[in-house]
Amino acid sequence: MRKFQLFLIVEAILLALAMMTILSEDVPRFVFILILTLMALKYYNSTDKVNFLLTSCLLVFFLIMMLNPFIILAMVVGLIYIVINHFSQVQKNNRLAELSFETRPLSVTKYRNQWFGNESYPQSDAYYFDDIDLIRISGNDTIDLSKVILRNQDNVVLIRKIYGPTKIVVPIDVSVSLTVSSIYGAVTFFDDPSYDLRNETIKLRSDDYDSSSRSVKIVINNLAGDTEVVSQ
Repeated sequence: MRKFQLFLIVEAILLALAMMTILSEDVPRFVFILILTLMALKYYNSTDKVNFLLTSCLLVFFLIMMLNPFIILAMVVGLIYIVINHFSQVQKNNRLAELSFETRPLSVTKYRNQWFGNESYPQSDAYYFDDIDLIRISGNDTIDLSKVILRNQDNVVLIRKIYGPTKIVVPIDVSVSLTVSSIYGAVTFFDDPSYDLRNETIKLRSDDYDSSSRSVKIVINNLAGDTEVVSQ
């Protein structure tokens, strides 16, 4: 930290000396004042002519700064600091001990997304629930969670689609957290009144969601389509 603070102090001193020497001459001072004037004009009345003049003046001022010896010295100091810091990090990493752990077999589940058509989930014969992550273009989707066992509070259903209604059936003793983002659609959450979404995001959750032993988190993102969550 001290090394970095010293670097910042040196750079600030060099840049301050550079600005003092640059603005001590008439031409750079005139260009700098012209840049400030053009920036004010751009703020109040932005035109193509003002933008062109401002860009040209900034380019000229940049070239003037690059010819200043203090600017060149500041760049050299910055390069030296980067090199020194890089080698110190390499030496620090080399001092770290490398530990090897026993590798364990990896379980991989792979399935293809169906972009179109009506679908019902879950499609597998698994007894316990596995997180659902769907990408859809259009279609009528029904997710019946009453057909599987929800064991904990880490159950997630994520659906991203362009168009189509989505219905989710939840067991009566399972708490739900629902987040829906939609350009145009409606959301029905159990027995609550329907909510219309117009380029909006809505978040709903059961009253006992935080204390429930079994819960599911549902996140739906779509352009257009209704979302319905019912219990069974």
